[in-house]
Amino acid sequence: MSVAQVAPDLAANPARTDATQPGEPRRRRGLPVTWPLTALILGLPLWWLIGIARFMPIALALVMLAQLWRRRVVALPAGFGWWLVFLVWVGLGIFVLTANAPGAVPGGGGFSRLVVWGFTLATYLSATVALIWMANLREDELTFADLARTVGWLFVFSTVGGLLGVFAAQVELRSLLELVLPRGFTSNSFVRSLIHPGLADIQSVLGRPEARPKAPFPYANTWGSVIALSLPFFLVGWVKYGTRRHRLAAPVVLALSMIPIVYSLNRGLWACLAVGVVFYVVLQIRKGRIGALLVASAALVAGVAIFMATPLSTIVGERFENQHSNDRRGQLLVETVESAVNGSPIVGFGGTRDVQGSFASIAGGATPDCPACRVPPLGTQGQLWMVMFSQGVVGAVFFVCFFIAALWRSSGLSTLPEAMAFCLVLFFLIQIFIYDTGGMPMLIVMLGIAAGWREWRTRHSERRVDTVRSLAADIARRRVLIAVLALLGIVGGAGVAMLTPPYYLVRGYILLTNPPSYLQTEVDDSEPRQTTIDTEAALVVSRQTLERVDPDPAVQAQIRDGLQITAIPNTQVLLITLQSGDPSDMEERVALIAESYLDTRRLYLEVRRSQVLADLYDQLAEVVSLGVSESNTDRSQLEQAVFNTLVTPTSAGETIRIAGPWQGTREFGKQVGTGLAIGLLVAAAIVGYRPRRD
Repeated sequence: MSVAQVAPDLAANPARTDATQPGEPRRRRGLPVTWPLTALILGLPLWWLIGIARFMPIALALVMLAQLWRRRVVALPAGFGWWLVFLVWVGLGIFVLTANAPGAVPGGGGFSRLVVWGFTLATYLSATVALIWMANLREDELTFADLARTVGWLFVFSTVGGLLGVFAAQVELRSLLELVLPRGFTSNSFVRSLIHPGLADIQSVLGRPEARPKAPFPYANTWGSVIALSLPFFLVGWVKYGTRRHRLAAPVVLALSMIPIVYSLNRGLWACLAVGVVFYVVLQIRKGRIGALLVASAALVAGVAIFMATPLSTIVGERFENQHSNDRRGQLLVETVESAVNGSPIVGFGGTRDVQGSFASIAGGATPDCPACRVPPLGTQGQLWMVMFSQGVVGAVFFVCFFIAALWRSSGLSTLPEAMAFCLVLFFLIQIFIYDTGGMPMLIVMLGIAAGWREWRTRHSERRVDTVRSLAADIARRRVLIAVLALLGIVGGAGVAMLTPPYYLVRGYILLTNPPSYLQTEVDDSEPRQTTIDTEAALVVSRQTLERVDPDPAVQAQIRDGLQITAIPNTQVLLITLQSGDPSDMEERVALIAESYLDTRRLYLEVRRSQVLADLYDQLAEVVSLGVSESNTDRSQLEQAVFNTLVTPTSAGETIRIAGPWQGTREFGKQVGTGLAIGLLVAAAIVGYRPRRD
């Protein structure tokens, strides 16, 4: 069902989407229809200080939704089907909140994950409402120039907040919400990230503590994302369409923004700005605006000259010389993708998961002296990876396809709103690889996409436009088929869960010595070099250990497949977890594995110590035979090395506990959620419920 079928007057005038009749003057009563957007953006500093900035987009989206409800016809932007199916996938995440992810800490879930999932869903829904709300506003209700000027304030607030973060990073603020909420509630890291108004994150990116500005946003990367996405709005609203005061203030704001932009050490932000410059140049050449291009080039050259003459250029150079975060991001990316693909490729895990140990050690973790030693959770460090981990590979495809469709829709660059939308989506597609772009960044992009589509719709009034009513009618006509396929998916998923053989777990706790040592022959070592707990983990699953448990190689391979070696963070406690379908002798087998490991380590150390002592005695005899005074120092060092070797313990540790067996979860929810998702996919394929191409 098209707009023309629902409302003939809309076909004649596609900009008319409310109940106003042709020829009837539009009456203005009370607040303007755009007040939710104005309150959200212009009130951001106040919301930030109160501690409710993260909640205001959700709250004001309810007001936008109420305004949409009063409209006779609510049009849906082209390509909205991709986004709608993605929202369904986010909703399916409730089935997998307790599922274990490969490479993540097992167990967990409950109320905390439910809260995070609910907040994430509410964030996506608020961005959806803003998209539809903006797409249905008439030009006389909100012009593109007014939209650009309003959103441009975000660039101003980001610049001011960035300067505060650079020059007053140590100032500690507490929001009004923090002052009234119980301490036990505000000490939660997730809650604190929502309500605490910090000015900067102190990080050692350059090998020394550096303040990375983030005000008025929760994270430094969110600040970088917003300042990049709001810059096009600022340039259009304050420079092109601005009043005299806007145009006088714009150069000052742009010049000051360079300070926090550089000090943010944010390479993703820098990449967006570089792409933006290239995009502007190409756009001006395409439009044949040589004069505007020359003016912009002169301004750019002047800006670069000023930049090179200040210490800011040195900071940029240092940042590119310190690329240590690349390895960490790369490792986390690999772990995230592998976990999603191997663990739940269709529906994901509903949210992030903590990594087992760290990339340096299975016993790694944050400490008071090294808070950064903790690995970020799986599904962070990039919106794309968060979506892939939380909603699976299938959900990530729907997510990306929506923005690719929006990019393609605005690629004609026929009007300024379309060019703006293209630029914003281009920035966003760069950022999703490195930033978590939920919240304000996604809201900005949705507003830009809606403004570009609104302009496109005005120029293509003959094209059919989907509406909420037509969408609901399409779903209602096929409701029986959709319900049957969804039910079959649920039943199939439940059947798979029920038919999955049960398995059991037993865990052994081994307290290692402090820790066992590699015996050395180098005389310049005052103490023997120590092993890591990861070395011991490798020895547990070695052939030497497992052949003591069972001489049959096939049984050894079976045991190895069922073993998981972990550790309690920042301790010398090794955890040996055995998974098996037969619980009868699992405790005895884990105890035997632990005993075999300890014997293997003890025998290795005894043999190694004998070898090292023999080598040291040979060296000592050679030094004594020289009989010269210059050899006294070497002799003393060798004698110390012999002593260190003799006192090196040959005991690896002791078994302190065997726990279990307990039955592992069949992950009923994940199987049901996956089955439901497959049923919905089949329904979509059969009924053709997908974005229509005009």
